[in-house]
Amino acid sequence: MVSVRFWLFVVLVILLAGCEDERKVEQALLTDCVSHYRAESYRVASKTCLTAAEQGIPRAQWLLAHIYYYDLAEQNRTAEQAFEWFLKAAESGWPEAQTFVGESYVAADGVEQDFDKAYQWLVKAAKFHDTKAEFALGMMFYNGQGRPKDLGSAISWFKKAATKRHTMSINNLAWLHATTTHKAYRNAKKAMFWADKLEQTNETQSIFLDTRAAAYALAGEFNQAITLQSEAISLLPEDVDEDRLLDFQQRLEAYEQHRAWEEKE
Repeated sequence: MVSVRFWLFVVLVILLAGCEDERKVEQALLTDCVSHYRAESYRVASKTCLTAAEQGIPRAQWLLAHIYYYDLAEQNRTAEQAFEWFLKAAESGWPEAQTFVGESYVAADGVEQDFDKAYQWLVKAAKFHDTKAEFALGMMFYNGQGRPKDLGSAISWFKKAATKRHTMSINNLAWLHATTTHKAYRNAKKAMFWADKLEQTNETQSIFLDTRAAAYALAGEFNQAITLQSEAISLLPEDVDEDRLLDFQQRLEAYEQHRAWEEKE
């Protein structure tokens, strides 16, 4: 007589075989999606990725969301349609999608603005050490979005991203320490530390030169501050917003008068 244990073994083998077949099918669907996406055959990719995405494959959901968001297949997809797939990928545990969803809730991009949901999704992504999520969390605390403005928490999150060479996080740390009116954080040594890191990125955009100039001014090196600020102004686009241009010019005037800049908070 065949034992119960034998039949349990048979059932287990059948189930495992079924799982293996299912994994092979999913891998084939994902491969088809990725290959067409990489080949920039976006119309075909939108179909193959949709098939894979509907099977709950996170990477396919992520790629499909990208196709929709940037309308790569030229099918007039909306930000709202893209968000639906970004959210599915986020719920499936895809860190980059979690960051994108969090940023979307902050910017009201394809979804109604909700800072609490933004924070929740960004924290989930940050647990995977996602650099963009760490930066976004820093910005939420810096701007007081959905929670009290907290420079200490902002600095903490910016530092996490900055250690991964995230340029805007490095910039924000230098700017914060150089221009804040809070005595606990206004610090010339720390401002110069991050300004030096910023210089090492070889970025020459006006925003980064503006930050370095502020750090040099706080350190009392006004000639260098004037040189950098003048260069920053010269690199501003011709159609720059007048208020932004005025801010840059006012900082230059302050440095020429040997005054470090204090950001209005």
